[in-house]
Amino acid sequence: MMANQGVSGFESPIRRIAIALTFIKGPQVDGWVEGILEGLEQLHLINDNVEYTYLNFLSQFESQFMDSTKQEVAQASLDCLTFRFPQIDQYISDFEMLACKAKYTIVSRELMNMFLKGLNAFLHIVKRIIDKSPQDYYNLKDKMILVIKNQQLL
Repeated sequence: MMANQGVSGFESPIRRIAIALTFIKGPQVDGWVEGILEGLEQLHLINDNVEYTYLNFLSQFESQFMDSTKQEVAQASLDCLTFRFPQIDQYISDFEMLACKAKYTIVSRELMNMFLKGLNAFLHIVKRIIDKSPQDYYNLKDKMILVIKNQQLL
């Protein structure tokens, strides 16, 4: 869709749906695609060719194909995530990606506690960080990076 922005005719919501449907193939999805196509054929090409039609298609697509357990799986993965010294950048990257998927807010105290939980094997490092009284997640993360980098120099 992005490649065709600005190309006349491709701004049509009905045409965008039709193009998207050409990429959805396979025996497990053919019935769904046919149902959407039948619905498209019943639309008025001028009166129904509005953005709502495309947004409705996206909503139907999401409810049909999106992983409904994604948030729960991310929460479970976050709960099991552990830091492996000295890979602080990898730990932070994995942690933030899972926190986003689990729909945690970055400013929550709960998230800071989960971040520290993954460091339990390194209690001596955690104690050094907590002694510095982090104010929020970003401050906690910065202090963690600083402590790990200093630990590597020793």
